[in-house]
Amino acid sequence: MAEIRVLDSTARCMQRLGYLKHLVRRVVALNTSSLDNLGSDLTRTVMRKVRVPLTAERVAYIRQRLYDRAYNGLKKQAAAWREGEETIVAMELQDLYLADPTLPSQTGKLVRDDWSRYPPLGVALGLIRAGTYSPNTRALSLLYFTPEKELQAFLNYRPEANPLRLSRAQALLLLYALLENDGEIVAPLFGQLAAEAADDFSDRDAGDRLPDIYRALIRRHRSRILSAKERDRLGILSQVADNVEKWRGRPYTGGGARENTVRVRLEPYTDVGLLTKPDPVRYNYTFPPLGLVWVEALAGVETDDQVYEFLTTRFFASAARAWGISAAPITDPEAIIPHLHRAWQAIRSAGGYAPIEEMALVAGIEALLEHGLVIEPAVAREAIITYQKAHPYQVRFTVNRMGVLAHARFLEAPVEPVTF
Repeated sequence: MAEIRVLDSTARCMQRLGYLKHLVRRVVALNTSSLDNLGSDLTRTVMRKVRVPLTAERVAYIRQRLYDRAYNGLKKQAAAWREGEETIVAMELQDLYLADPTLPSQTGKLVRDDWSRYPPLGVALGLIRAGTYSPNTRALSLLYFTPEKELQAFLNYRPEANPLRLSRAQALLLLYALLENDGEIVAPLFGQLAAEAADDFSDRDAGDRLPDIYRALIRRHRSRILSAKERDRLGILSQVADNVEKWRGRPYTGGGARENTVRVRLEPYTDVGLLTKPDPVRYNYTFPPLGLVWVEALAGVETDDQVYEFLTTRFFASAARAWGISAAPITDPEAIIPHLHRAWQAIRSAGGYAPIEEMALVAGIEALLEHGLVIEPAVAREAIITYQKAHPYQVRFTVNRMGVLAHARFLEAPVEPVTF
C-alpha cells in the first residue's frame, strides 16, 4: 500500500533530536499522556535553572544565542567575565547542554510558549501515537539504545552524559525514522544540494528548492486512487509549497515559512552526522564524506516505494560504508534468529509480541555495530518466516488487516549457532 512519506507538520519548531529521549521516557512511564503534559513537562524540564561557573564556551554561547530580554542580566555577567575569574550564574539546563562545543549544532533552544510544537516531532517519527500520545514500539527501541545516565541528565546537569549528543546506535535508529517518514522530500533535496550547491549552503538555499520537490511529490500521488484523507493531506502539502514559494529568493528575515519548513530537514541530520556546520550557531551546512556516502546511496530515491526498498534492502550496507565499518552480510536464518530474539526481548509488549519490522531494525543496528554483520530488514523478515516453518513451536505470528505478517513472539529461545 502506497504511503506519503512526508513529515505532517513543518510548522513545528526545530529541535535537537536528543530531546526525544526525554519525551519517550515520559510516555512509556505514564499510563496516559497528552500534548499538554508532554510539551509542558519538556519545556519545564529543560528550562530549569542550574547554578554553574562561567566558562569561555558558556560565555560565547550566551553572547551568540541568548537574545531575549529575560537574559539581560546573564548577558551582563557574561560581558563582564574575564578568563580565570569564578563567576557563578544561573543558566537553563538546555543552555548548558547546547553550549557544549562538541555538539555538531548549538541551535534548537526550546521556548516555553511553543510547548505544543515539540511533541509532534515524536509523533511524526513514529515514536509516539497521535491522539493518545502513548508509546509506539519505536519509543522502546530508542530507550533500549539510551543509557540511564542520559535520561538522568535531564533531571540533573551531567555534562559527561550530554543527552543532546547521539550515539551511533541512536543516530542509526533516528536516521531510519527520518527517512521512513520524510524520505520523499529529503532524498531528492540532499541529492540536489550535493550536486548543485557550493561547498556549503544555507537553510535559505535548501528551502528555495522545496516547492518544486513538494509539487513533484503531489503530482506522483495524485496519479493514483486516493482516499479522502490522502486528498486532504496532499491539499495541505500544496499549501505548504505555496507558502514556501512566497519566500523563495528573499533574504533572511528571522524565520518564515521557508526556514521553518526546511530546518527540520537539516538540523536533525547534523545530529546524526550526515551534515556538518562550519559554525555551530549558524544555519550553514556542508556534506562531510560520511554524508556524501549517504547521498550517493540515496541517488534516484524519490517515490515512497523507492524509499521503502532502500530502507529494507540497502540501509545497513549503506551505514557500513558511510561509517567505514568492515561488515559482512549474512542471510542464514539460523544465524540471524539469535539477533532477532535479543531485539524481541528488548522491545516486546506486555503480551509478548513485537513488530517484525522493528525487531529487524533493532537487530540490524546491534549486528552492525557490535558484531560487524549486515542484516537488512527484508532479509531479517524472510529469516524469521523461514525459521518459523522449520520450528513451528518456537515462534508465533499475528497478521494485520491486510493479512500480512506483522508481529512475532518467541515461545522458546533459539539455540545460538556454534562458532569456532
